[in-house]
Amino acid sequence: MKRSTMLIGILMLILAGCGSVSESVKKTGSSSFNRMMRDIDALVNDEVFSHAHWGVLIKSLDKDEVWYSQNAERLFMPASNNKIPSTALALKVLGPEFRFETHVISKGAITDGVLNGDLVVWSNGDPTMYERYLGDSRAVFHAWADTLKAQGIRRINGNIIGDDNAFDEEYMGEGWAWDYLQVWYAAQFGALQFNENYVDVKIVAPADMNGSVELIPNCPSSYYTLINEIELVQDGPNRISMDRAPNSNVITFSGQVRAGADTLERTPTIHNPTKFYVHVLTEVLREKGIAVSGKALDCDELPQWKHAPLDPRYTELAHYYSVPLSEAAARLMKRSQNMYAETMPRVTAWKQTGLGSMDAARTIMDSVCAGFGIEPGSWVYADGSGLTRYDYISPRIIIKILEGMYNSEHKDVWMSAFPVAGVDGTLKNRMKGSPAEGRVLGKTGTIANVRGLSGYTQTAAGETIAYSFLVNGHLVNDAETERITDSILKLICSYK
Repeated sequence: MKRSTMLIGILMLILAGCGSVSESVKKTGSSSFNRMMRDIDALVNDEVFSHAHWGVLIKSLDKDEVWYSQNAERLFMPASNNKIPSTALALKVLGPEFRFETHVISKGAITDGVLNGDLVVWSNGDPTMYERYLGDSRAVFHAWADTLKAQGIRRINGNIIGDDNAFDEEYMGEGWAWDYLQVWYAAQFGALQFNENYVDVKIVAPADMNGSVELIPNCPSSYYTLINEIELVQDGPNRISMDRAPNSNVITFSGQVRAGADTLERTPTIHNPTKFYVHVLTEVLREKGIAVSGKALDCDELPQWKHAPLDPRYTELAHYYSVPLSEAAARLMKRSQNMYAETMPRVTAWKQTGLGSMDAARTIMDSVCAGFGIEPGSWVYADGSGLTRYDYISPRIIIKILEGMYNSEHKDVWMSAFPVAGVDGTLKNRMKGSPAEGRVLGKTGTIANVRGLSGYTQTAAGETIAYSFLVNGHLVNDAETERITDSILKLICSYK
């Protein structure tokens, strides 16, 4: 979808939402239930948020009853609550056992230990070539080198080419802002992804002023350059700034670190994940004793490139299949990993149409959501992650997705992907020591002036509740929004 078309669609939906009547529902029941409803209503209408807009929907899934609703039909920017439809889409279409695939292929013949031709690698977007899964992000590359050597290859007379044409050419979400593109959560994405398309850099201070500050990347490579301008100080706070200019892989660290300080970590993104991928692959091949005469290339650098899977002249030399989608979905949801969330709609589109694109993914999303009772055109699915401010969704639509997935064959995998209050993910440090700890499953969401929290919980009596909180236009700190949502969830978890 072109940007102008998307912006017009957003404007029309917002105007329609502004003209609708604000629905407010509070279920009545026992005296204790009514007291809980009054407490919830007081929290939602806290004067601290008199300038902001709340959308709330709380529904019993066991009894199919709405407990509380305010502005539930209105459209809000969801931030990372947008990962809820993205993950649901992938699980519904691909299934939890789906595995990303990567293939190493060539047209060249092997003669006297020499592969005479280019070595090509293509994938459908595997986001999991990272140390969390592999121990060493380069482990698959090492295994491929061993496989090539077992076939007698000691030299490649050709280039190492990354074919990323399983996806279209978009590598940032629609409407992403320029001022955070160097930070890990705005990592670029594509069909070839390595080390989560960034580099984890440890900043190690010496024990005293006689040493110097070290920068230690988790995946050393000549593809990027780290410039250390950090000052070592005797006293004072640690302050680190990080900068990577657009379209550059020169990353500058500045600021100050106190001698004897604990190790810090920063994670800058890498420009052009495909080139990063094949550059590191080439480095590993050479380290393992396979000479490479050519260069590491993105297929877009080559004229008239034909997507390798469509050319029957290739022979497969090695391959890799990822962990199941269920594991990748948990990483996506618990850490709120945007690169994974952008991958999911695109790999779904690739599976259905042969090309991973958001345009195709939106059409598939409409079909999946129709099964949840959601009208096409009633919300805006601009990117997969929620990092953009172009996404718009209502609490009602989120609850329909939550309810649909709760009643699906993927219920257990789906619910296990959510952060758990006081236990893990983005809820690890929230609601600890309360009745909500271990009982609330929730997807958080945060962009400037926007917060969201949607998911599931249970009452003290074991009744399953789905909830969605979205707040836009707030000018308070995160602790205030958490006070509202977390207090409501504690009330629900305490109710018998």
